[in-house]
Amino acid sequence: MQAVLNITAPIFFIIFLGYVSVRYRLIPKEMLPGLSRFVLYVALPALIFIKVSSMPIDQLFYPAYLIIYGVGSICALFTGVLISRYVFKDTLGVSGVRGMGSALSNSSFIGFPILLQFFDHAPTQAFAMTVMIENILILPIALIFVEYAFGRSEQASIKAQWQGILKRVSTNPIIISVFAGVFFSVLGLSLPAFMDVGLNLLASGAAAAALIVIGGSLVGVSIKGSYSRIGSVSLAKLVIHPLWVLVLIQFFPSMPNDLKMAAILFAAMPMFSIYPILGGEYGQREFCASALLVTTLFSFISVSALIHIYS
Repeated sequence: MQAVLNITAPIFFIIFLGYVSVRYRLIPKEMLPGLSRFVLYVALPALIFIKVSSMPIDQLFYPAYLIIYGVGSICALFTGVLISRYVFKDTLGVSGVRGMGSALSNSSFIGFPILLQFFDHAPTQAFAMTVMIENILILPIALIFVEYAFGRSEQASIKAQWQGILKRVSTNPIIISVFAGVFFSVLGLSLPAFMDVGLNLLASGAAAAALIVIGGSLVGVSIKGSYSRIGSVSLAKLVIHPLWVLVLIQFFPSMPNDLKMAAILFAAMPMFSIYPILGGEYGQREFCASALLVTTLFSFISVSALIHIYS
């Protein structure tokens, strides 16, 4: 168990430091959006580019992983929708928002730092594939489902919706860094030494800065709404999502063990940090913020248990 805590405790300790720093104004909360943008637009892309560009192209994409994580996430999405719709009798639109929280992981800010801690040589290609699946497949499906459920399709054409999604994906700096890394890998290119050293310096701060943002973002968030509904979304995200992935892994026994474990770990992460922002578009901001808080707190236990089982 000590070995497990050596992996998870540092992650959640930094999250706690982020919370304390913002709670007592050592870091003004107004700085969090800027720090978050630094992580998403500079530090994480630098880290991903360095890792991906140094890999042989045949190691970057593993079709079985894409199928497992993609199908598992879609199953988790609609499991969350069905629980909300038929157990709690929520509207279809609200159920869609609940399903979104059940299927989209915080792979960048929490998942990747844990991946770096868990593996001696982290399978960065797993993170790259996870980010692509989440942004190119799962998030668009979830948003389109919710839009139609709330009847907004009457106000916006299908073409306009897809244009918005395409713009969101094509301007995502993490997606851009993945494809830039693939481009360099395919052509065998390398950066000048001063740029390589500079990007490595930026990359070294990515994980810690991301965790500080997560902790600081929890300041001021309180639990509001039905505890049973919040609990069901947390359970779907932390337990049902990785269970779907685990079931699908059984159909691909030859997939490398590190990729299997990476897929389960990413699925077991709490929901993505912009969940309250997206939920706020449909009148669900308070619920989504509460679910994010509860799921993030309980993920320390669930992720530690998962690592203990598979260590």
